[in-house]
Amino acid sequence: MTSEKPAMAGQWAAINSKFPFLASPEGLRSFTEAPIKFCGTAWKETLGFAASALQDQAEYVKMLADCKDATEVLKCQWEFAQRSWIRSSDGASKFMDALRRNGWSGSAGK
Repeated sequence: MTSEKPAMAGQWAAINSKFPFLASPEGLRSFTEAPIKFCGTAWKETLGFAASALQDQAEYVKMLADCKDATEVLKCQWEFAQRSWIRSSDGASKFMDALRRNGWSGSAGK
């Protein structure tokens, strides 16, 4: 029974040298919090983008309802298309920046 304890101590020392975050509760906590923080950031950015896109669509429908002729409809549609393209580009850029700030390198699978 006493011979098992030194063997276990040696195994823990080997594990702690390979995985130092397991040696302390703070390290383990940071290891488990990283995926949660990453997913939280991704969802926050995604939902924020979806909300702004829906707001743009609601404004677009209201503007269409106020159009008097086909020229105004085409102008309204062109402005909506431009605004949507810009928002999509900006949203994708902000999304990627937020993920990079929270530990995603984008090099997985390369």
